[in-house]
Amino acid sequence: MKTKILSFFFFLFGCIKVSACDCDTPKTILEFYSSKYVFKGIIASKIFSKDSATYTIKFKVLESYKKGKIPKELSFTSYYNKENARWGSCYTEEYQYQEWLVFAQENNGKLGFSSMCSNSEFIGGRGIDAYTQKILDNGNRFNLKDYIYNDNVDLRSEFNYTKPITDIDSVFRNGKVKDYEKTYAVLALYIDEKGKLISIFTGLDMDYSEPDFVNDPVFGLLKSFSVKSKRPLNEFEIEAIHLFSQVKEWEQKKHIKTKVPVKYIRYVRVEFDKENKKWKYDL
Repeated sequence: MKTKILSFFFFLFGCIKVSACDCDTPKTILEFYSSKYVFKGIIASKIFSKDSATYTIKFKVLESYKKGKIPKELSFTSYYNKENARWGSCYTEEYQYQEWLVFAQENNGKLGFSSMCSNSEFIGGRGIDAYTQKILDNGNRFNLKDYIYNDNVDLRSEFNYTKPITDIDSVFRNGKVKDYEKTYAVLALYIDEKGKLISIFTGLDMDYSEPDFVNDPVFGLLKSFSVKSKRPLNEFEIEAIHLFSQVKEWEQKKHIKTKVPVKYIRYVRVEFDKENKKWKYDL
């Protein structure tokens, strides 16, 4: 699976425009889930507009991977970067007779795809890699709600970033003031699809326990986990966990396109400022 970077791209879906680089490619199965069509196709034609501002490519669909009907041909229009067509750091261009794997999404009634920040790619003579092919072969049985999600970069573009509904500042104002030896920790909060806090673990214990987590062998997503502490908690961690255990209500984490709520793990940073004798957090 390739990763490409881009500062922003817009699915204008009659035209796709890309610019400087800074974004992450979504997990393949999630882009499959979000797409209207996922297909392998060959570019049958490429036609420039009169002013060369855009060009339109027409794909002949060779194989479709997502359930449902798909047209035999699909057209997409892209902006043409005349000045940096060949040497721009993030500019890509499609050419006639190329073979592509395309993840096409619909937005505001218009269909589009991008070769940047996407798993869509020119596959040429090498074909589709084995990892991606396995996902394509199994993608139609994927159920979004069967998994537990976090804030990894390949998931961020598919889900909203959640915040607490509980007044967290009022909770932290009541934190115990002591001369803690340790003053910083990362905590992992397990939150259900309704936004209810289920349990809290230290980031260290999550890392120690990760080899025993159950991940889907095809999609690479977390199915279940069990955390076992391999060391005693220090005073600071005990109080930090106590404080966050009172932050019980969180926003639901939802798939942006379908609005389906999911279970998730939310990492937070917490510290005690010895100089000012205040508890602090970073979401």
